[in-house]
Parts: sequence; C-alpha cells; structure tokens
Amino acid sequence: MGENMSGSSILIATKNKHKAGELAALLSSLAEVMNLSDWESSTGKVLDEPDENGLTFQANALIKSRQYAQATGLITLADDSGLSVEALGGAPGVLSARYGGPGLNDDDRCELLLKSLAGHHDRRAFFTSVLSLSRPDGASLVWEGRAEGLISREKRGGNGFGYDPVFYFPPCRKTFAELGASEKNEVSHRARASRFFMDDISKVRRFVAG
Repeated sequence: MGENMSGSSILIATKNKHKAGELAALLSSLAEVMNLSDWESSTGKVLDEPDENGLTFQANALIKSRQYAQATGLITLADDSGLSVEALGGAPGVLSARYGGPGLNDDDRCELLLKSLAGHHDRRAFFTSVLSLSRPDGASLVWEGRAEGLISREKRGGNGFGYDPVFYFPPCRKTFAELGASEKNEVSHRARASRFFMDDISKVRRFVAG
C-alpha cells in the first residue's frame, strides 16, 4: 500500500482536467482534493494504469477506485462512463473509448457509430456514468446516473466531447454537443450520478471519516 500523503486528502482517479474539475466540485467540502497528475508530481512516482476488464461500468469504476486507493493509501473517487445503443445490443458500452480499435479519435468513433446504424430505425441510446468511492481497505460506495436519448442521423454541435455530437437529448431538443457546458451539466449522466452522490453526502462523510 502506498504512503498516505495526507489523512484528509481524496484522490480523483483521472488525468482528464475537465472530468477532474467536475468531480472535484463534489469533494471540495469534504477534504483536500488531488488528481492523478497532482499525486504523481508530488511524489515523483508513476502509478500503473488499471486493467479495465470489467463487463459493466460499475465493475470498471470499482477496479479503478480500488486499485488507486490501495496504491496511494488515499480514499479515491473514480468514474466509468459510456454510451449504449439499443440496436447494437448495448455496444459500444464499456468499450466506448476504444470503439473501432486503436487509432480512432472522437470524430472517427462518431462516424463509425453512424455507419453502424445505417438503415436502423431504432435509434434509442443512453449514456451511463458510475461513480465509485473507495478506501484503501477496499470498502466502496457506488452511484449510477443515466441519460436517455437517441442517436442522431448526423453530427451536430461543436461542444462537448466523445459521442456528444451524435447523442440527441429529446427534453432539450438538441444533441449534447449543442448544449452549453452549464446546460449539459444539469442533464448529463455524470450530473445525475453526482446528484445521487450529493443526496448521500452524510453517508459519504461517515465513509471518509472511517
């Protein structure tokens, strides 16, 4: 088990600054927060990346939060998220970030998804986000949020990332990529998981205190 840098610190298991900022907002009232890059810079150590071989978003979130918690000695918050398309049997699912194989960027994956759905009338899809908070002893709490929508016929919008340009969200009558950041943060799958987290804030405080 790694050396605990601070008894009150919580590690966010990502190097993605956008995602780290969203998750840090949940934890700011609980403890000092650092992401993986912060931890590696402060310690001079490089953490091994977990093998995300789980079959569900929850399994992969737990793999990440538990491995990093054990490696650093810090309570760790991780998330795993992705897009599931009904007509594709739930694909790309947990392979959302690797859909189509190595070498593809977000734009390529969106194009591949649109081609895969050519001729399909069922465009139903949903985004899932799972948050997992783990202590170094392996004890964990989990929250899941979902946003249901449709895969559009073409890419629309220049905001967001990943599959946002092809995910049409009926309540807003826009794709996620057409939403402003503040608007998306009200309705997205990660926003919903975050609200469930905040609903359990008393439980989280007890969990962090041990």
